[in-house]
Amino acid sequence: MSDINKKNQRQAGSTLVEILIAISVIALVLTAVGSMISMSIKLSDSNEQKQLALQKAQEALEFFRRERSINSWSSFSTPLDDGAVYCLNSLPDSVASASANLGACADGDFLEAAKYEFQREAVVNFNNANSLKVEIDLLWQDGNKAKDLTIEQNFENY
Repeated sequence: MSDINKKNQRQAGSTLVEILIAISVIALVLTAVGSMISMSIKLSDSNEQKQLALQKAQEALEFFRRERSINSWSSFSTPLDDGAVYCLNSLPDSVASASANLGACADGDFLEAAKYEFQREAVVNFNNANSLKVEIDLLWQDGNKAKDLTIEQNFENY
């Protein structure tokens, strides 16, 4: 046999080492792709929770804005207690009936949105006789991590 035929025979098949290297490279690439997909799903889920939390916090703040716009300052501010925490997992009919929700949310007291459970509380602090601040706090669990979101607004006697 000529040297050319011997050389072609050696290059005709893959060695076991080449196959193992190729499989290792493919496994490494698939692991990286799987990891990226997993991280993308976690980030998407976390962003969905934050978006829902913000929506529910704004909904509660909108309740106070509505009540302030339709009531006099006295009717709006008098039923509210300075430094009080109100559990707003369900919104009351009016500020006057908010006292039924006085107190922090209990451990099992949740507001469900999509597939998530949130606790929504409002904290009212009077700055003076003609001004108060409402702070809406949303709390939820993201896996083993406790997450929270807070938005606030000042209301004035005009």
